[in-house]
Amino acid sequence: MLVCNYATRVTTGATPLVCEILHACDHWRTIGQIRAATNAGGRLLPDIVDRLVGLSLLERSDRPTDPRSLAMSTLDTWNPETGFFHSATKDVRFWSASKARRYARKVQHSPMPHPIKRYPGSRTFALPRPAASPAFTDVLLARRTSRRYSSVPVTLSELSTILALSAGVQQWAKTGAGDVPLKTSPSGGARHPIECYAVVRAVTGLKAGIYHYRADRHELERVHGPVSLERMRAYVPKSEYFAKASAMVFFTAVFERQLWRYPYSRAYRAALIEAGHVCQTFLLAATSLGLAPYCLLGLADSLVEQDLGIDGITESVLYCAGVGRPPRGTASASLTRGTLSVRPNRRLSRPTIDARPGS
Repeated sequence: MLVCNYATRVTTGATPLVCEILHACDHWRTIGQIRAATNAGGRLLPDIVDRLVGLSLLERSDRPTDPRSLAMSTLDTWNPETGFFHSATKDVRFWSASKARRYARKVQHSPMPHPIKRYPGSRTFALPRPAASPAFTDVLLARRTSRRYSSVPVTLSELSTILALSAGVQQWAKTGAGDVPLKTSPSGGARHPIECYAVVRAVTGLKAGIYHYRADRHELERVHGPVSLERMRAYVPKSEYFAKASAMVFFTAVFERQLWRYPYSRAYRAALIEAGHVCQTFLLAATSLGLAPYCLLGLADSLVEQDLGIDGITESVLYCAGVGRPPRGTASASLTRGTLSVRPNRRLSRPTIDARPGS
């Protein structure tokens, strides 16, 4: 068996005797009481207990509680489902280049899953071509993940506009429990758990550093000084080229806002989904300004959270976006080198709209 403390993220093998000891310690017990309640009657029991304490699987009453356990206890209404998922999916161990190549060769021998689901033999109904305002449609179709950027930085005005439209509080709604914010993205119960932190590398009119976006006042609060390019690359392992954008924006979730209203663990899904809502709006706002945005899920979570000054449990990083200016003469640069060959879906494309390379 494996035993996991999902607060401290320690996992270890466990024999039936260890499980029996852990089960006996569902409340404070002395060594003698553990011996009486289990089959652990030998002289090694104190050593076993010390080892379990060292692995954070048992706590001692004469020592301070691990702060990670205290933080995780705030999610107890949602645990163990949420706590285990939350911790187990942080800090992915990225493959080496050689291992990734071996896996790529392996999957080449199996057919790629079909990208579209179909119901063969069912009756079909052709739909008219999309009808929407040209300006809105053009922004949607122009949205691409850019991996190369101009050396010309974005401006403070441009970053300000993107943050305002994607994360700013647009209105306040009065409720019996108090005023709640309304933003451009939906949120379950208007809880809006998502916060934004901008790691600024090169923005005209703004010093480099880490800033928190205060959504109600439309202000940036400086929380840390400049971050080196090497450090920014470390935030996004295997995708270091994104660090050359003008700014990285991290979307975090403050879970207590949801816990206050939703006592069931399913509510954790809302934070994940809402990070996607806000990020997509960020991307579209940047695209509308003619800028080159990106979004990324592959993060060095603990490193990012350390630099943002958050504990990673009560407030945790979920998603990353960024923005730069596209290379001269291009609308976006989807690949690190060259261009991507694409063909339009004639069922949806309009003659007046170009299909552009994308990801």
